[in-house]
Amino acid sequence: MDELEEIEVEGQTLEEAKLRAEGRLGALMEDIEFTVLQEGKSGVLGLFSRPWRVRARRKESVGERAAELVQAFFKELGAEVQPTVTRDEDHVLVAVDGDFGWFLHRRGEALDALQYLVAAAVGKKGGERIVLDAGGYRAQRRQALEKMAREVAMRVLESGQESVLEVMPASERRIIHSVIQEYPDLQSQSRGEDPHRQVVVQKR
Repeated sequence: MDELEEIEVEGQTLEEAKLRAEGRLGALMEDIEFTVLQEGKSGVLGLFSRPWRVRARRKESVGERAAELVQAFFKELGAEVQPTVTRDEDHVLVAVDGDFGWFLHRRGEALDALQYLVAAAVGKKGGERIVLDAGGYRAQRRQALEKMAREVAMRVLESGQESVLEVMPASERRIIHSVIQEYPDLQSQSRGEDPHRQVVVQKR
């Protein structure tokens, strides 16, 4: 990933120096790391005064750190990737393009495992959740799950019998629950203990 920009700025006060750094870096003050290089001094009648000087560097974001870890992981496997980072309302998406069929066997279990490890390594900032994607797998899987959920919904509506779906991770169960909410006569819930929880769809 690109090196984060580092600058040195001066101001008559520490606050003024920090505000100048904020403007030059185009970042909020809480997202900048500051190091005081020189403490300011007020001279008599303006004589022998000196400004505050600080070094400022934009903090590495959760997404940037996650992207670095993903890049390093694939490099160890002999694959050069350039992750892209985007943000949604409740998560940070780190995606890599390419043919990763070899990595996505067993419904993306390896991808989910890597996502868990990366999230644990970078921690959370402001409640941001890390989501990893490779070769557009997440979007394809979401479409498949939504289609399956609608087929199950119609089957339960016609038969009146509840339907127990296969074991899924929490992220996939959320997709099923979201689709079932579109049907006022149906309800869904998760049963079982992790990592073997299943979605159950039934009539109200």
